[in-house]
Amino acid sequence: MKQEPITAGLGQPLPPGDVHAVSVSLPKWQDTVGWANRDPSVLAHLQTGYPRFFIHRLVDKLAARLLHWARHETEWTRLSGMRSGKDGERPAQLAMLFPHVRLAWSCMEHLRGVEKDEPNRDATFAFEVNVAGDFEPVSSENAPSISGSFQSLCVVVYPDRLFKEAKAFWQHTGFGVSSRHAAYWFENASFLQKGMIPRENLSPLPLAAAKDAAHTIKQRISELFSSTSSPVQANDVVLYPNGMSAIASSASTLRALHRGSPEPFRVAVFGFLYVDTFKVLSKVNKFECRLYGHASSSDMDQLERHLHDGMRIHALYTEFPGNPLLRSPDLHRLHALSRQFRFHLVVDDTIGTAVNLDLAPFCDLICTSLTKMFSGACNVMGGSLTVCPGCQNREALRAALTSQHVDTYFPLDLIVMEKNSRDFAQRMALANKNAEAMADRLRRHPSVEDVFYPRGSATQHLYERYKKTRVEAGYGYLLCIRFVRPAAAVAFHDALELAKGPSLGTNFTLCCAYTLLAHAAELEWAAEFDVVEYLVRVSVGIEPRECLEQRIEVALEAAGDAS
Repeated sequence: MKQEPITAGLGQPLPPGDVHAVSVSLPKWQDTVGWANRDPSVLAHLQTGYPRFFIHRLVDKLAARLLHWARHETEWTRLSGMRSGKDGERPAQLAMLFPHVRLAWSCMEHLRGVEKDEPNRDATFAFEVNVAGDFEPVSSENAPSISGSFQSLCVVVYPDRLFKEAKAFWQHTGFGVSSRHAAYWFENASFLQKGMIPRENLSPLPLAAAKDAAHTIKQRISELFSSTSSPVQANDVVLYPNGMSAIASSASTLRALHRGSPEPFRVAVFGFLYVDTFKVLSKVNKFECRLYGHASSSDMDQLERHLHDGMRIHALYTEFPGNPLLRSPDLHRLHALSRQFRFHLVVDDTIGTAVNLDLAPFCDLICTSLTKMFSGACNVMGGSLTVCPGCQNREALRAALTSQHVDTYFPLDLIVMEKNSRDFAQRMALANKNAEAMADRLRRHPSVEDVFYPRGSATQHLYERYKKTRVEAGYGYLLCIRFVRPAAAVAFHDALELAKGPSLGTNFTLCCAYTLLAHAAELEWAAEFDVVEYLVRVSVGIEPRECLEQRIEVALEAAGDAS
């Protein structure tokens, strides 16, 4: 479990040298500014990135290779339903890969919806191809697969003018192909390699071992969520390739429950939630969303007033605690309102974790990004959706969830996730203590205006209402720092000799200029909810305490000099 501090140069993977790393090093504040502004001099250094924000090199290369192969080696007209343009030219096209027909169809329909008034909206289409090079156009979201599990991919082909929208769909939903899945294809799809002899025997995927790993992970999660009065079973837990695909699935499942209703599906968002949660609800699913972005008692009063005045919502999404300001909502009150006004309460507990908190009795669904501290190793993605024991319309919801679910969690990713998560509780105990000590030290420094952390916050009493009594339980691994001056924030960030880049919940401490990473295009809007531009977020790891303290002192000294 021992973890040494990590530093790395611009653009290197975090952890260094890992082809499946899910973070990338942005060591200086200006590097994050350059990333946010798409500065070519910064982007050229990036060897990888967070997999939803940055399409992994292996995945991108495989998409390009499959598109090139399809255009030159197949009956392209049958695939695309299109003819070449004038003078035999073909429109500039790009491709995006999905592990299942239904997900590809969802992307294709989303892109066609963007261009619903365009005469050539059918320029976006999809086909399925297997590792042997057999292919078939995708004509329906329920089309049967042409191969067994993970032996085929769905390729969505779209005009290059739609790249921004396609990338946003990939990012917000988390539906895309993983790097391990792409690597498997490069090893086995010999038809893509000119001059290679076709393989007769594919590298076997460890399907049985992956099935065992999935069961173990579900059991591990259900035990963490269970209490004497509120037991959770392993079959109450559904696994996904990442946290956002779990949230996207929760949204489509809840909408399916209300299909046929004459009124539009409406959602309340309580708190300033993680950027992609709000966008998958509002932009991809196009739900009517009402934002209560401060998660304050006055927001709670306003929500209750709106409900009493006749506002109808079908679901409310919140985080416990919130990211990045670590405020804890009053779940008892939200839970009571959900019962009184018949809406589903969905909680993302990624920051708080089931090691620290007992939330299952007070909500209907819990979404968790397993990519974060559950894994900790920063080398695999994962997500889960848990149906809570007291869930409203429990059987109907579980039936809808089952009908919506497609198992796209790549076997090799599952096996890595199971191995990584074996000591989850012990690692959380260390990270809790390290973060608490760091928050205490930061609050005493004159350059620091505020430290956002559950312990010592205005909502500590709400956090403690749900805090477990087990020995490992604490106040979490995440904190954010607001400095008295912007220059102090930059100086602290740059002087901190620890890993810096996107993501959180890593075994190694990981710092970032959060607002620039998540809200660079909407800084003024984010500031309205206290998420200011010069906010430094620190995900505290399990390194030896004295080592972290030494590095924090050096960074605070630099912040003091800049104040």
